[in-house]
Amino acid sequence: MMKTGYCSAVFLSLLALVLVLLSFVGVNPEVPKQVPYRFTGYLSWLPKLEGYDDNMLDAATLFNIITMLLSSYYALKWAYNPPTNPKLITRFYSAGDRDATSSPTIDFDRALAIYIVTTLLAGAALFFVGAGKIWVAVGIFHNASEFIILIMLGSGGKIKSSSSTFWPILGFYIFIISITCTLFKFPYDALWFKGQGLCFDWALIIEFTRIYLTTLHELKHGDANDDLNELIENEDDSSHQKSIIHHPQQLLLLIFGSIFHILGNIVFTVFIHSFYAYLAFSFSYCVAYPLYAYYIYLDFHVSSIYPQKRIYLPETPSWKVAAISIFSIALSLLTIRLGLGWPGAQWGPLKLQMEPMEL
Repeated sequence: MMKTGYCSAVFLSLLALVLVLLSFVGVNPEVPKQVPYRFTGYLSWLPKLEGYDDNMLDAATLFNIITMLLSSYYALKWAYNPPTNPKLITRFYSAGDRDATSSPTIDFDRALAIYIVTTLLAGAALFFVGAGKIWVAVGIFHNASEFIILIMLGSGGKIKSSSSTFWPILGFYIFIISITCTLFKFPYDALWFKGQGLCFDWALIIEFTRIYLTTLHELKHGDANDDLNELIENEDDSSHQKSIIHHPQQLLLLIFGSIFHILGNIVFTVFIHSFYAYLAFSFSYCVAYPLYAYYIYLDFHVSSIYPQKRIYLPETPSWKVAAISIFSIALSLLTIRLGLGWPGAQWGPLKLQMEPMEL
């Protein structure tokens, strides 16, 4: 019965992928004409944007960079100066495996901080060189950070120093994406980079949601509920910190951050000709990554009603890895498919138009 459930999950994810691929049949989009980027003169991946305004773009970019700078600074400060009070240290536990050794979330928070920094660098590079082959040299590290976070969450919350395969795989991924984006002609280079990046974006939403639901279930109904409640009863009330969170609600910050990030990508993918959609994409970063930084703050500076903050990582056997990976690919292709419109339409037919108001 269990094996049937495993096969059904993989089959449904494959079915979703096939249905999305079939939706591309009959679509013959017109490839958008590239325009030179204003600083470098190189052809950009982006078409001419309707309603484009240099002044508005520079204002939005400056605000974005300032927001990301502050988020990066505080995220690194908090992540690399963890508290000494054990009550403030959150620990990862493996759901369903009581014998598994727990690990502190310090490495995960540091990976999250590095993710914010690499996104800042990618955003700054995007402003100076524009979206294109040159930008991939920096933008790939944004995606690599997402890859590290996903592997970390699937490995008990940390990358084992004894692992001899992870870092070569990461290096191989960076090398392959960089080389292929350099060699592929437009628009295949842009679609390839966009597609593989969206896979990680969707996978993060899925994983953060799974972790939140698993932790919520384990704290309320799991085996750990009894011993945690016993520790609460035996603990002196005077030892509680003044700042208390309703653990594990802080995990919602990770979910909301990943959702805002993917929403910005979806809006600009669908309305690829609209300058206002590009602004929405830019401003989504100003929301998503401060949420990630705030999560790091809460993880290290706030206690909970429990004597120990625990995050339970869901079990992820090979069949679940396959199902999540295939479904993430399907969602990535679906996002790109929405940007192509429907059969008989041209590339990016849904154009978000905003006419200036007459006073």
